Amino acid sequence: MTDDLIQAPPPPPGPAEEAELVRARQRSRALVMALLLGLFVVLVFAISIVKIQLGHGG
Repeated sequence: MTDDLIQAPPPPPGPAEEAELVRARQRSRALVMALLLGLFVVLVFAISIVKIQLGHGG
């Protein structure tokens, strides 16, 4: 009766499927890093504009 409930684990992914999974993870990480870098650039730009408007040169 319990033999019916036990399932074999799925077969490991082949090289093509594994490479596709790695590429998908790399793509998502690259997108996150690009967004973070863009936000950092906008933040530095905004801080620079505010400092210039306030008259703080350095």
